[in-house]
Amino acid sequence: MSTLALVSALKDHSEDFEFYPTTDEMLSAVRKDIQAILSDPFSDKYPIFSALDVGAGDGRALMRLTDGDRYAIEKSLMLVERQDRSIVTVGTDLFAQVLLDLRCDVIFSNPPYSHFGAWSEKIVREANAKLIYLIIPVRWQNDKSLQSAIESRKAETEVLAQFSFDTPDADRRARTVVDVVRIRLDKHSHNRGRSYRSNELRVDPFDLWFEQHFAPQSTVADCSNLDPKATIEARAKKRISTGRELITSRGLVQALSDFYQNDLSDLVGDYERICGLDPVLLGELGVSTEALAKGLKLKIEGLKHVYWRELFENFRPVTSRLATKTRQRVMDKLQASMSIDFTPDNVHALCAWLIKNCNQYFDDQLIELVERMTKKANVINYKSNVKTFAEEGWRYGRTPEIERYKLDHRIILECWKALDYGYFGDQSPTLDSTVADLLNDLMTVANNLGFETRHEAPAGRREWEAGQKVLFHFTDRKTGQRAVAFEAKAHKKGTLHLKVNQRLMCRLNVEFGRLKGWVRNAQEAADEMNISATQAQAAFHSNLRLGNDALLALAAPLP
Repeated sequence: MSTLALVSALKDHSEDFEFYPTTDEMLSAVRKDIQAILSDPFSDKYPIFSALDVGAGDGRALMRLTDGDRYAIEKSLMLVERQDRSIVTVGTDLFAQVLLDLRCDVIFSNPPYSHFGAWSEKIVREANAKLIYLIIPVRWQNDKSLQSAIESRKAETEVLAQFSFDTPDADRRARTVVDVVRIRLDKHSHNRGRSYRSNELRVDPFDLWFEQHFAPQSTVADCSNLDPKATIEARAKKRISTGRELITSRGLVQALSDFYQNDLSDLVGDYERICGLDPVLLGELGVSTEALAKGLKLKIEGLKHVYWRELFENFRPVTSRLATKTRQRVMDKLQASMSIDFTPDNVHALCAWLIKNCNQYFDDQLIELVERMTKKANVINYKSNVKTFAEEGWRYGRTPEIERYKLDHRIILECWKALDYGYFGDQSPTLDSTVADLLNDLMTVANNLGFETRHEAPAGRREWEAGQKVLFHFTDRKTGQRAVAFEAKAHKKGTLHLKVNQRLMCRLNVEFGRLKGWVRNAQEAADEMNISATQAQAAFHSNLRLGNDALLALAAPLP
């Protein structure tokens, strides 16, 4: 869809919040400056860094600026849907969002010019980043609130370039002249012409926020041993545990959000009342601004963590369907988001990101699993594929380029080690962790293909003996009966033998062929793989996909 068509669609849905895509020239100026500041002085490679785009649109600027972690705040759901799956949406409304705890290297923003001043001021005051890049009208230097924010952060500003949106290369033209402004917040120094940077910010944004909201008091107390985080976490957990009826009646997201806002309001209110006391009395009691600020910061951090963890617990029906490495990647992303405000909009944005990415992960991990089991002894060519491969093509762990194949239901894998007998070789055997991950991933993918395996014990928790088969079962979702999904034998020499349920292997092969683009429909799968049309129809598109109902389930009242 062209930008003009996209703008028209945004207007039709009342979601055009001044979407003017940043031009390539502007982004090139930002990229060049980032490289000069963040790159290794002994390397010409473009640096990898984390970035937040406030008002990210369809994510094109983030994709151009960094290959590192990408975070976005964007109000238009239509534009969020068009963002690359590597972009994590951490908020939808800047003014309902607190940036203090969202730590990243660079913040970029091309704000709505009708209120660029308030937008830019909030970013500067709350940014927890080394560098800020703003695309803003040239009159920004006359904005007193923005200039005050820059001064409060003791920041350095520099105009990198000046551009107009009224040029042929602008995807959406406007008669606006803008400056590309860099605002530097980190401590750095110069020595013989070389810049040395520090991860430390000149002014901590939380300290600035605290000073603005609470009256400064005496500074005589020592707070080195202060650790109030556990107290506030315990209080929040108690509120959740005693509020189950509200969660049931109002839905998980809304109830947790209400709990969080109530806890946060109580917490800030307590500190406001403390700071309203006589400064002399506070000094006599040994209470300092430093102690109060540190205590409040730790408590807010603990409060957010409690509520995000509670929500993540309810993600298990989704995350349990991810393979080992994929699940860890997703959970790491979710953990990194625990510092953002716990609001319904932020929760829904994060859930939408999870669902969008998980659907792709479900497909990717199926392909990866089959390719891990692709060895010469396990491969059967499609009927139309007459090409054969010489023995040397498989040597030294290599896999030749094979055109259109499926796996036999009997699998033999040569592993570096299948069983672990301890350092001296005198202990009872346990399954090697790499092999355990493979078997657990096979159970996960089987579950996604309709074979219920979620209640099966993980491979690593089972008893293993060399050459003895271990059975992995599934529960038929229609009849409730258990059957063997696959059996595994681990041998002392490192070989792993698998015998997979033929119906499961049929689904695995058909979906692998579909995802690789080798079969376009069930009939082609039946013809190529020598299976019945009924089997092919049941297998085609059988891999799990999540829809919007998964997101709505979190918001709906619980039964």
